[in-house]
Amino acid sequence: MIKLAVFDHDMTIVDSSYAIMAGFNYVAEHEGLPLVSHELTMKYIATPIPTFCEGLLGDYRPEWIKLYRSQSKRLEQELIRPYPDTVSTLKRLREMGLKLAVLSNREFPSKVLEHTGLDIYFDAIVGAEEPYGKLPYKPDPAMMNALMEHMNISPAETVYVGDADLDIVTALSAHVRGIGITKANFTHEDFRLLGAWKSIDNLSELIGIVEQDAIC
Repeated sequence: MIKLAVFDHDMTIVDSSYAIMAGFNYVAEHEGLPLVSHELTMKYIATPIPTFCEGLLGDYRPEWIKLYRSQSKRLEQELIRPYPDTVSTLKRLREMGLKLAVLSNREFPSKVLEHTGLDIYFDAIVGAEEPYGKLPYKPDPAMMNALMEHMNISPAETVYVGDADLDIVTALSAHVRGIGITKANFTHEDFRLLGAWKSIDNLSELIGIVEQDAIC
């Protein structure tokens, strides 16, 4: 029976693609490069930073990433928005008695969650620097293991929802059930091949999965 639902942050509970696009367009304007489209941004979502940079700007230069990051906080505050069904789904899951958490490779995910107002729906928010001190990034299971230990909930009672291969590998590494969400570049077939337990198109589908799991 599922007692804890853990969520990746970007492209899982919020759409961060427009903030990412704006950040890379800031770099493009600064460097005199062609602007990038949302379609191109989505093509490279969830790829390694060098690949992402090369795909959008045609090259990878560390100084470009520094320039991007100089604007990312402002742009995230302006442009990151929860998906339309995020709040209603989180409310319903809480009504069903589940504990909810966010687990992200962001160093301090609580900051952006506070800005979007989503922080109030979660029992724990875990990043590479908070709240357990510095831990290895996903797909290392350290953050997930620390979270489950803190919540006193077993892997068998936990699911992890994410939009990328990194999330499914993290789930498998921590022996929890991974659920892929097709908001970025991974399809249902991709998630199946990765070993995901389930895959969904929208967060609201998680409600039915939890209900069904309680019956089984």
